[in-house]
Amino acid sequence: MKVGFYSLLTADEKQALQGLLTTRRFSRGGALFRQGNLPEGLFLVLAGSVKLVQTSSQGRDVIMGLLFPGDFCGALCTAECIPYTLSAICLEDVEAGFVLRARFHEAALRHPGLLLKATAICRGKMQIQREMVVGLAVESADQRAARTLLHLAARLGQMHPGGLRLRIPLDRQGFAEMIGTTTETAIRIFSRFRRKGYLRESADGTMTISDLESLQALTQTDSTEWLEQFRRSRVSSR
Repeated sequence: MKVGFYSLLTADEKQALQGLLTTRRFSRGGALFRQGNLPEGLFLVLAGSVKLVQTSSQGRDVIMGLLFPGDFCGALCTAECIPYTLSAICLEDVEAGFVLRARFHEAALRHPGLLLKATAICRGKMQIQREMVVGLAVESADQRAARTLLHLAARLGQMHPGGLRLRIPLDRQGFAEMIGTTTETAIRIFSRFRRKGYLRESADGTMTISDLESLQALTQTDSTEWLEQFRRSRVSSR
């Protein structure tokens, strides 16, 4: 558990948080919590990966983000005691630490950095989610796919001689839900990106982004800003 929220904490804050956690285990497809439920506390992902899903009034699911070891979820709704605005669904078997709302607030009184850093992380997630909503309205499906790949590469990617290698814990349907399109369109996008040499996919499920610059150009992403995001992720994972 080396990246995400946990990596921002001091040694004292980590110790305080560890003392609050009770471990819960979930099977693939299980839910840490569901949209509309009243919160009892927040979760810290210890192992596995989780998708944050928002279901519209028409029953359409959109993946608003992914969580990996070191990430937490449910903090804002827990702090404000309002129903969860998203569902947190396990993409694989997941181990998560659970913190009761009252106990987290007690710890935050002794260690204010816990709440400050949790709030900062939430603001960053909300900004990404706002970008996704705007992208659904103004960007093409190819642009949304490229932007999503860049976000995931910054978090999960490892540099190799042939490019940036990562494993995305989503099938084509899941990726389609994340960029707001159909599964068939997502399949065509990946096929097009492979033909253009943007990426390669291996039989073991890994992907190598071999032309990062073209994806950045497609989304008009600032390469300096992306490299800084990638650098911060690498530093926090040491």
